[in-house]
Amino acid sequence: MTQSAREASRLATWRALREATVRLVTERGFAAVTVDDVAAAAGTSRRTFFNYFPTKAAALFDPDPELAGRLERLTEEAPVTDDPWADLRWICASFVRWGPPDTLVVYRLVAASGELRDYPVQVHRHVETALEAWASRRFPDDPLGARLLSAAAGAALGAAFLTWDPATPAEEFVRLADRALAAVTVCRPGTEET
Repeated sequence: MTQSAREASRLATWRALREATVRLVTERGFAAVTVDDVAAAAGTSRRTFFNYFPTKAAALFDPDPELAGRLERLTEEAPVTDDPWADLRWICASFVRWGPPDTLVVYRLVAASGELRDYPVQVHRHVETALEAWASRRFPDDPLGARLLSAAAGAALGAAFLTWDPATPAEEFVRLADRALAAVTVCRPGTEET
């Protein structure tokens, strides 16, 4: 099996496990679904499940393996202007609009389950990490400014997520994210403006 065929097979298994988890949790509720249920529904074994996910919650919330690549491409394709905040907003807006197809279903599950409510905050850390890496490359001589810039974007996206009502269409989250990012005023890293 070639490397690309192996990767495609792994991605298909990952997605089958994710789809089975989302479907079963939607039907039965998080607490009523076991890892064995998910593995059987996906046509795999318990051991295979744990090769892909450390927990049942991770099967719901871990980002799609292609997501990291998509985010990395966006940071590479981002405009480079005199306004780094506008450039970072472009990355965030492009990323938010792309979202995986089951995102809305997963967020509805979160809203309905007290035991899952805090999990997405941890999971979305990968977005902040990617934004931090972009800002650090953009401002290698100003690590504080780079971190502040990426943290401001992460805070705006987090506020939009916490405000969004999952009963509304996903476009409402996109609107809230745009509004939150537009509401932030950022000084260019490296400046001493007050």
